[in-house]
Amino acid sequence: MTISAESALAGVQATIAAYAHAVDSGNTDAVPDLFTVDGVAEIVGQGTFEGREAIRKAYGAFAPQAPQVHLVGNVLLTSPPGEEVTVSSNLVFLARGEDGWAVQLVGAYEDTLVLEGDAWKFRKRVTTFK
Repeated sequence: MTISAESALAGVQATIAAYAHAVDSGNTDAVPDLFTVDGVAEIVGQGTFEGREAIRKAYGAFAPQAPQVHLVGNVLLTSPPGEEVTVSSNLVFLARGEDGWAVQLVGAYEDTLVLEGDAWKFRKRVTTFK
């Protein structure tokens, strides 16, 4: 099957957006389903979580205590499109506190995603903070 760069990028961006919405809304049960069964979520300085159950447990511990928003941009395919792609993107994390919204951190994602049926899933997601 031939996969165009445009099609791959659109699918990858949909998965990245679904991840951000799930994390920000506290829907930590939805996060593992965005990963392959043996997927890995590595959050530098926090830990490496392998497999859906470990990812579910980790993200449950990170559930938001106040309104938050992940803004992800500059999504770039860093490999030719195929049934597996590598992707780099940037993130800004905001949280709402007593004084309103404020930037809490800036970081980056380095991802490997695979096409499972018609959905892109994270095989590995590495989060670093700058």
